[in-house]
Amino acid sequence: MPRTNHPSDSPRDQAVYWFSRECLGTLDEQTRMQRDSWLAADPENERQYRSVQASWRVADSVPEDELRAILTQSEAQPARLGRRKFAVGLTAACALMLTAGVFGPRLWAPEAQFTLVVSTEKGERNRYALPDGSLLELNTSTQARVALYPDRREVELLSGEILFTVSPDAGRPFIVQAGSSQVRVTGTRFNVRRDGSEVALAVEEGSVAFSAGSWWNRITRHLTAGFVLRHAQGEPLAVPHQENVSAITAWQRGRLVFRDTPLSQVVAELNRYLRNPLRIDDKKLALLRVAGTLPIDEPESVLQVLPQIAPVIVLYPADGGIVLAPR
Repeated sequence: MPRTNHPSDSPRDQAVYWFSRECLGTLDEQTRMQRDSWLAADPENERQYRSVQASWRVADSVPEDELRAILTQSEAQPARLGRRKFAVGLTAACALMLTAGVFGPRLWAPEAQFTLVVSTEKGERNRYALPDGSLLELNTSTQARVALYPDRREVELLSGEILFTVSPDAGRPFIVQAGSSQVRVTGTRFNVRRDGSEVALAVEEGSVAFSAGSWWNRITRHLTAGFVLRHAQGEPLAVPHQENVSAITAWQRGRLVFRDTPLSQVVAELNRYLRNPLRIDDKKLALLRVAGTLPIDEPESVLQVLPQIAPVIVLYPADGGIVLAPR
């Protein structure tokens, strides 16, 4: 059986192989495409690739000429080089490149000056002022982690929705990480919502850079005030489009705004706030399109308002749920 120039078929060894070649600058266009195909073929491949990244921090120092010799030998005569030596040597090669300054600043990044975990329960909204003057307004069922560094400000949005009012600071970019998507600004006002792998961005003021995709092949779109972008992991990054951002952020003022919206979508939105889930059993009624505003300061009160904007009645069956039925 012919040998490949990978050290073995294991995802770990292949991750070391590809990542080390990238660090040493030996990937041409063709081999880079092969690397990207391997990464996309299996989630375990990407997981191991990230694990190899972490090994940079603990790899021993090895002279660069020796490491390049290891790489050359491994490609020319893979059978004569043990897999463990191959992995250790190439991982250390990456570490050496980092030490030389290729990726070095990330290894010695300063610790956060301020950290905070913020959250809201279902139906709750809250706001948090940060030491830099930025304001975070959290919508229902939101979880996020905040870290302020000397050179940057970071928020990881785990779930839910936040309206950000970012204090301008050109020397400290403000970064919102939401799964595989990232929002980057220096000072502006924008709304980010994360539902699982889906992320929606709406810009109210200023300009924002939205990046998404696999970390080795990210695409960036730039948005200005009045523009919106929605992205689901694994899908191509769409082009931003204009929408009524004031309507999108009306939740911050205690209202939900609907314009020609299917009733099923209205119900799904209301269920983000209601303690007991609302449902529609009538398929034809679910397709009915409605327009209007609904209050969320006291979420349960919306059940009295719904019949005013749609031909429905609210039923309370014995199972404890809430059902919308045709009037």
